[in-house]
Amino acid sequence: MRPSNKPARRAMMLVPLTLFVASCSPVLPRSSTPVSGPAIPALSQAARQPAIPSYCLPTCSGALTLERESWRNTLTPAASPDRPVSAVTTR
Repeated sequence: MRPSNKPARRAMMLVPLTLFVASCSPVLPRSSTPVSGPAIPALSQAARQPAIPSYCLPTCSGALTLERESWRNTLTPAASPDRPVSAVTTR
């Protein structure tokens, strides 16, 4: 390492230390101007969801859930109740 880089390197090592010590300060500087949150623009008409059709009832999702459960049950056969799962099988 060149001798001319040592002072600059030491100065660069002080930057994180200074930031760390400053972050532990119990008093935070106050801004003179009030800061408000970000402005959220309204959605355009093209971005909005369409209104719910009159033929959709609140029970539609419940009925769909039951229908999917019945489909799932037809795809995966139930375990046979002959033996418990912990039974040892021998051949």
